[in-house]
Formats: sequence, C-alpha cells, structure tokens
Amino acid sequence: MLIWALCFGVSVLLCCSFAGRLGQWLDVIDHPDGLRKRHARPTPLVGGIALMVPLILVAAVEALVRPAPDAIFPVLALAGLGFMLLGLFDDRHQAPPNLRLLISVALCTLLLVIEPELRLHELDFGVVVIPLSVLALPFTVLCLVGLQNAINMADGLNGLVIGLSIFWTVCLLLYAPAALIPYLSLLLTGLLILLAYNVSGRLFLGDAGSYSLAVSIGLLMIYVYHQADGRLPMTTVILWLLVPVLDCLRVMAARIMNNQSPVTADTNHLHHRLARSWPWPVSVLVYLAVATLPGLIAALSLEQTPLMLLATLAAYGSVIWVTRGEGSLTLKKLTTL
Repeated sequence: MLIWALCFGVSVLLCCSFAGRLGQWLDVIDHPDGLRKRHARPTPLVGGIALMVPLILVAAVEALVRPAPDAIFPVLALAGLGFMLLGLFDDRHQAPPNLRLLISVALCTLLLVIEPELRLHELDFGVVVIPLSVLALPFTVLCLVGLQNAINMADGLNGLVIGLSIFWTVCLLLYAPAALIPYLSLLLTGLLILLAYNVSGRLFLGDAGSYSLAVSIGLLMIYVYHQADGRLPMTTVILWLLVPVLDCLRVMAARIMNNQSPVTADTNHLHHRLARSWPWPVSVLVYLAVATLPGLIAALSLEQTPLMLLATLAAYGSVIWVTRGEGSLTLKKLTTL
C-alpha cells in the first residue's frame, strides 16, 4: 500500500507540476474571455487527467488481481477512461450538448450492462420502498448522467468540485468494504494534491476531470450503498449529493420557464450567484458549508439524516433568496454587452 501511495502521489504531483506543458501538448488551455471565464491567465485543463490516469491504472490492476465479487474495479477503470476521453474531447472541441448527452447515456448503459449489480433495483426511503423492476437500468443511467451534468455545472470556482469530491470520498470511506479502502485512499490523496494546485489557479479540472469524477463517484456510491447491506440509508446518500443536483434541476427548470433550452449556458448557478455576492474564497466556503456540513453530520450520525435533509433545503433556499437580486444573464446576453 505504501509503494502504491508513493507511486500514485508522485505521478499526480509530476502531472500537476508540468500542467502548463501538458495542457499545451493536449491543446487544452482555457483562455479567459472576460464574460463567463474571468480567471486571470490562460490555465491548463489537466487536473482531471493528472488524477484519473493513475486511478485508471490502479483500478485496472485491481481488476486483474481481485476476485469476481469486487467487480467494481473493471467498471471503475472503464468509466474513468471513457468519461475522461469524452471530457478531453469536449475540452478541446466543445462538443454539442446533444452529442455529449448521447455518448454519456451510451457509456453508462454499457457499464451497467457489464455489471448489473450496480443498478438501483429499488428506491428505499425507509417507510416507503419503491421497486424499479424493468426501470432499474434506465433509472440508474438517468441518475449517473444527471450527476455528471450536475457536477459539471457546479465546476465554476476554484476548489469547489474538488472540495465536494473530497467530502464524498471521506463519506464513502466511512462505509466502504475493506477491498475498496486503498482505492478510495488514493483518490483522496490525489484530490488533496489537486486542491492545492487548483486553489492557486495553476490548473483546472476540465471536463475530463468533472465527467470522470462524477460518474466514478456515482458508481462508487451505488456500490458502497449495496455493500453496506442496510447500514447506509439511501436518504443519506441522497443528502450527500443534494445541493449540486438540486441546483442543476432549479437552473434547468428556470431555463425552460424562460422558453430557453435547458442546456443554455447562463450565470444562474448557485456558485455564480455566490460569486456575485461574495469574493472567492468566501463564496466557495459558503457553497461547501451548505453542501457538506449537514451531510457530514448525517454520515457520522445516521439518525440525524431527516433533520439534516430539512436543514440543507432550508440553507439552500435561504442562499438562493439572499442572492435573488443579483440577476442572471444567459451567454447570449453576455456576448452582447
């Protein structure tokens, strides 16, 4: 484990240290435009690649040496590779949303066909259990693709998505089976390294990072939930993901109500509203506090989950209300200013 950790940490550090050259080689440099991209200087979109390439190798090696019950590892390797490449293509060429959605659905469907045990077969809310039956596959695909888009939409401030991912990884470590602890420990190590480089503005995750992280974490949560065998309530997992998913749904609903496409780019996301009200890193800390503190309390004390769900909804609604006067601009309006 120590050798794995050293090799993994060194590989992530090397990629981060040479982020500029790697970004130029891959042609994934994000240039500021003064509109939605207001960072100070051109920044390489290689954080996700620095993290996912060694993680994919770890998962592939684990898939070769672990027995069949730990079939999560080949799925993690395939998911990491597939969505990293999709995100890299999007970082380079700005793929049309419909094409990106179609490929994401196809990839998630393939993963769940390979490993049917990663499907959600029922919705267990404690007092109510809803069997999914033939809807298990499409519903799980919907959840994974929805999470992918929610996390991608949240990726707008340095430290935000990486901070969320650190929180999710810590929560998973509390309930993961022993075979998964080394992988999650390496994931946490890589995220902490990326956080240092990201908050200093030296690199961004890029779509390669947000896509692959989102789907990998989604698969890990389903796997850990199943392996916990009733020890981890589904409502607690929902709480962990609630804020970015809820914000994604709110933004898409607002676009539809304004007769716009739900995939129209705008500045109405929670992190946009916070950034207009408070400077970085205050805006990031407020988002992370709303998204993670109730979930962490619930992870440590499961009986607090219902109360923490209400607290999260109240905190999210309060922040949206407080920032209501800050306005929202679509990308089309921004480009005419």
